[in-house]
Amino acid sequence: MSSNNAPGTFQPDQIINQLNQAKSLAFDQPETYAQVYRQILPFVNRQEQSIQSWCVQFIHESFIKNSRLKHADRVDLAIDSLDALINLTNIVKDIHEFINVIEISCITYQLVFQYVAENDGCNQIWSKLTELKNSLVNKFQTNFPLDPSDNTEHDLSRNVATKLELLKFIMIVIDYQSKTQVVGEPLASGSGFSLNRVSPDHSLIKYSNMEYESVSLLNLILKTFNHDIIITPLVSATLNHCIIIMKKKPQYASKILGIIDKYDTNSKLQSNYQSIEQFKLAKKYIDRVIKIFLQHCFKNGLIPSNFQHLNKRIQVLVDRGNDIRKKNIFTIVEPNIKKRKFEGFYNPSKRIKTMDYKNLYILNDLNNELNNFDLTTVPQHILTSMVINALQKVPVPRLSKALEIISDRYTNALESTPAPGPISTPTPPVSVKRPTPQPKTLPKVPVSTFNAPVATQVKSEFNQQEPAPSDEPSEEDRSEEEEEEEEEGYNPEAVYTLPPPKELSFQDKKNHISIIIKNFFNLAKSQAPIATEDDNEEENDADTDINKELTKIAIKSWKKDSWILLLTRLATRGMRTKSSETTKAEDDDDYDIEQSPDDKTNQEMSDMIRQAIFDYFLEDIHSRIDLIIEWMNEEWYSEKVFQEARNIKENKKPDIEVDTPIYNKWADKVLESMINFIEPNDKKIFIRLLSDLPYLNKDLIGKIKSLCFDPARSEIGFLALQFLIMYRPPVKDICVGVLQELSECDQEDVKEEAAKKLSKFK
Repeated sequence: MSSNNAPGTFQPDQIINQLNQAKSLAFDQPETYAQVYRQILPFVNRQEQSIQSWCVQFIHESFIKNSRLKHADRVDLAIDSLDALINLTNIVKDIHEFINVIEISCITYQLVFQYVAENDGCNQIWSKLTELKNSLVNKFQTNFPLDPSDNTEHDLSRNVATKLELLKFIMIVIDYQSKTQVVGEPLASGSGFSLNRVSPDHSLIKYSNMEYESVSLLNLILKTFNHDIIITPLVSATLNHCIIIMKKKPQYASKILGIIDKYDTNSKLQSNYQSIEQFKLAKKYIDRVIKIFLQHCFKNGLIPSNFQHLNKRIQVLVDRGNDIRKKNIFTIVEPNIKKRKFEGFYNPSKRIKTMDYKNLYILNDLNNELNNFDLTTVPQHILTSMVINALQKVPVPRLSKALEIISDRYTNALESTPAPGPISTPTPPVSVKRPTPQPKTLPKVPVSTFNAPVATQVKSEFNQQEPAPSDEPSEEDRSEEEEEEEEEGYNPEAVYTLPPPKELSFQDKKNHISIIIKNFFNLAKSQAPIATEDDNEEENDADTDINKELTKIAIKSWKKDSWILLLTRLATRGMRTKSSETTKAEDDDDYDIEQSPDDKTNQEMSDMIRQAIFDYFLEDIHSRIDLIIEWMNEEWYSEKVFQEARNIKENKKPDIEVDTPIYNKWADKVLESMINFIEPNDKKIFIRLLSDLPYLNKDLIGKIKSLCFDPARSEIGFLALQFLIMYRPPVKDICVGVLQELSECDQEDVKEEAAKKLSKFK
């Protein structure tokens, strides 16, 4: 069974039948389950929706419902599933399937995190786990897999089911990535796995970075309390999770209680998507949940001494609840209730109801009397001023959404009519004379169908040559032609502009970046002749002049390695975000909670380019060492220059140390891969890499130790340290420190060689 069948070989139903047979075999013979699972896993990447859905359900059953699977097998399968889960978190379109993917990820994250904690050095596994985590966390404030609606209020109150599952996942991440110190009686289920059980000197799971990220994630979920409307399920679920967090993580108690202390349902606005009765019930329910939360915390000693005043808050909530119980909640008059200002469109339908201009452009309530106002009675200068002021004040996303709705209406109107023709309008067509005749050979286009951005027409420049006098139409013919065009509403003086481009989704952007990357690498691998500077000199004078103009903004000539210059600069400069210019913590995979969605999108797409270059290097590390050195130098230089410019802008000291976390991350990967793949006769290549990397730190140099412990390649390791001591003075102390550590190890041959080198250079 293979997932790479030729197109059309098997129908989806046939493939699903085969998958069901394999599934039955796995359940009938549990010892074959892991093998069958690995054979089924590649089918997740199939394009057919039915096959993809079947695979998601099978993976869900394997981790959630299959109790006969051994723990060791579950861990191995969780590691094998990381790539598939990363892919599914971005392509799944069904809400129920996405919920299943999140539930699988909750189990997978716990298993793989514990595995990495117990097995230091699993860089690739840790990188994939971090990518899965970031992919899900970034979707908490979105409506994925649904598309955004026309206003944020609607987005906040819909697709709550997936947000609840994502909340559960984020809480698991916080639990695992922070220290546990249970307050009071131990939990019946135990304290579980946490940062306490990770070695303090773990090379991947660093205490400070994990705690920092946990605080950032906690801030993210607590933003639920900052909304000006009440999202009842999300607020209630967050409070329930926070009880466990406060029990196990007392270091976060002040942050959680500070948010709850400021939260007051009476200050919230009624949503446009809930009735007054629903709003009153939501307030009553949330007040009751907060009261129970605080009572539980006081009962179990979870309240710090500086929050004892919350006793008064409990009493206020008790009195409020008693008052409501004495009356009918629906009959209570609350004059302070205010409705949130509506930010969407009252008429967002993308189908036109009546074929006229009025219904094409109406976005407010169809019954609004304002729709019947005759704008022709308003003086033109006032009307112009009104339009200009409106365009200046309207947010660009809102205007784009409005134009998109109108565009869809127009498209739908054209598709629903059997033959294209002008849509009826209450005003008669305006007669406009045309200075030059239109040739009869051109097809007649009903331009006046819609005088809107979506009605894209380009005026033909057919009249470039003066027609012969004999071809000049007579006055009578011209009059008939003008009358015919007037009936069609033709206006040659009108200016038609293209509509603004539709905003691409994140997946569309990733697809385009993938195509760009693929084309660059196809170019790199092709044997096509390359234009050189000598070739350019042979061009004629006119072409040379044009080329001079072009070279002001482009490379002077295309060489064999020009593609890597363009691709690396696209990643380092073309997609640089404001957030990437800020100084980050030591962990390069930190989740910056303040990043905007655009910043995160650009960062992820630039990492796609970096990963592609890195994978290309791994295909042949011997012949592509120059390529990787050029990339690393561009990465370090760009990051350092942007950081220094930012420090100057913020008036920081000029001698302040500039961090380059992105360079450090990828240099770490490059060096790690080189150490894994080099052979004993690759001394020159490895020394070349170390000599040309623009920056080396303690972590990078520390990786050379593994070479020194390898009997077959120890000579390369010691030679590299000797080279760095002699020819890169800034890292001499670090290299001497590495030799000092090696001289104190328990491997005699390594200890002896290190002591010999140390005595020479110390």
